[in-house]
Amino acid sequence: MKKFLKFIFTLASIAGIGYISLKLYQLIKGLIELDKTLPQYLGNIIGDVPKISISSNLNNISITVIYSKEVIEKNENLENIVRDYVTDFYPIFKADKVTVVIEEEQPK
Repeated sequence: MKKFLKFIFTLASIAGIGYISLKLYQLIKGLIELDKTLPQYLGNIIGDVPKISISSNLNNISITVIYSKEVIEKNENLENIVRDYVTDFYPIFKADKVTVVIEEEQPK
């Protein structure tokens, strides 16, 4: 009986580590793909490619989109566009865990 319980515990531990590894892999893969595709998508929708900064901690993802002042004034719903894109095409990121920040480009 002791051997059987040890086997079950080992099997459950390996399955748990595998599950966590899979979720972490999906998160990292999604972040890399999002970093590549979001600027192209916004460039197609708005006509100007933004600077994008994506940061993530365990469950939360923060996306900073940097556009010029004119583009921000023309498109008041940029935050909704980005949030809808992320939640539609990347279901690994939950809508309530995504933070979108729209910033003005600083003149040089």
